[in-house]
Amino acid sequence: MSNHQLDNASNKSVKKAVLVLFHNDLRIEDNETLVKAATLTKSNQGNLMLIYAGFLADCIEPKESRQAYHFNEMGAARQQFLSESLADLDRSLQRLGNRLLYLSPSYSSKSQLSQDKVESALNAFTQLCQLIEQQQVTDICVSHTADYNQNKGYAALQSKYPQIIWHRQSTHTLFADLPTQDLPKSFTQFRKKVEASHDLLNADEEVAVFPTPKSLPPMPDALIAHSKYLFKTQPSDEQALSFKGGETNAMIHLTHYFDSAAPRTYKTTRNALDDWTHSTKFSPWLANGCLSVKILLNRLRHYEREIIANESTYWIWFELLWREYFYWYAIEHGSNLFLFKGIGHELPATHFDDQRLQQWQNGSTPYPIVNACMNQLKQTGYMSNRGRQIVASCFIHELGLDWRYGATYFEQHLIDYDVASNWGNWQYLAGVGADPRGCRQFNLCKQTQQYDPNGEFIDKWQGGHVS
Repeated sequence: MSNHQLDNASNKSVKKAVLVLFHNDLRIEDNETLVKAATLTKSNQGNLMLIYAGFLADCIEPKESRQAYHFNEMGAARQQFLSESLADLDRSLQRLGNRLLYLSPSYSSKSQLSQDKVESALNAFTQLCQLIEQQQVTDICVSHTADYNQNKGYAALQSKYPQIIWHRQSTHTLFADLPTQDLPKSFTQFRKKVEASHDLLNADEEVAVFPTPKSLPPMPDALIAHSKYLFKTQPSDEQALSFKGGETNAMIHLTHYFDSAAPRTYKTTRNALDDWTHSTKFSPWLANGCLSVKILLNRLRHYEREIIANESTYWIWFELLWREYFYWYAIEHGSNLFLFKGIGHELPATHFDDQRLQQWQNGSTPYPIVNACMNQLKQTGYMSNRGRQIVASCFIHELGLDWRYGATYFEQHLIDYDVASNWGNWQYLAGVGADPRGCRQFNLCKQTQQYDPNGEFIDKWQGGHVS
């Protein structure tokens, strides 16, 4: 009997499988992708494989070949938050009768990309292909994403396996489709159009969410004993970070926030640089998909009905619309999100300067408020929205640097990194994006006086002396 016949004989004994590729949907509540996969699997009486294979584009096309301003390692805080999120997802899946499989290459603490890491990245895509073939995958379920490079990974799989049926669900946004006929050129136009025809905040009915599965079909028997694919909890830094990854912690924070008085004063406190209660802090869980934005909006609607509806509670909706706008902006502009000239026609008058870049990254610029924000980011993976505007303005105007290097550094370290919001906001501030006013420059002395008048934030994060 030939090897081909042996393979066919072996495959006949393998149940067909449905595959879920998690990305920015790391939860079980209101996860249409998971519901769809479970339904398909049950109808096929097959197996269900649940895989996290992040950075697929790096596996098929190493980042350094795509852009000169790549990073070699994920920041410690971002990696820890992601690991905690995956561990929580794995525990939830186990309660439902399945397990999380993990094929993403690990990030080491080495400053250079080692040969082992390159091989690991390439091998992750190869391993995914092997699983698809060995387990006779008939369907692949993914969530829609604005991540251009992740979508390139999906496209590579579709090209390799044209016989597999793909199912894409909306899990990351309020709207399954662009809620306007065309994407407006500015956020204000987008907001007005949405509020005129799709005002979810004041709609009669709550936003519909998908039920949590009571159970899941099992993974293939062969993988249960194949421990190299099973997700293993990574040792975490002993440093106590304010943010803890995972859907469980997301729901705890959601409850605590709306049980407090913080929502009623959000608009007046949201620009604070370093207070836990002064902004919502939902962004890390939203970015990783540990928290459904629809569940969040329904909780906000409940707060307005039962507690108070004022300008501050409206402003939470306002910020959710900003997030929505940048998502559709990233979908609309694709690879232009990463161009030096952005979506414009003229190149910015900035350039690359390694010494100035290092000063900014290391918090050793002549500007204490900037240094403090950068030190906070490196230690915690978090920076307030006001802080991000301050350091980005300094990066572009005072230091005269190519904005893409700033966006990439944020990608490396932010625990709430979201490709659309991050790159869209950097384009916005650099004057090459969705802003009719062009470049926005902040007066750093005025910002310091307004948001850190006593120097407490600068002292805490060792920003240096204010002259």
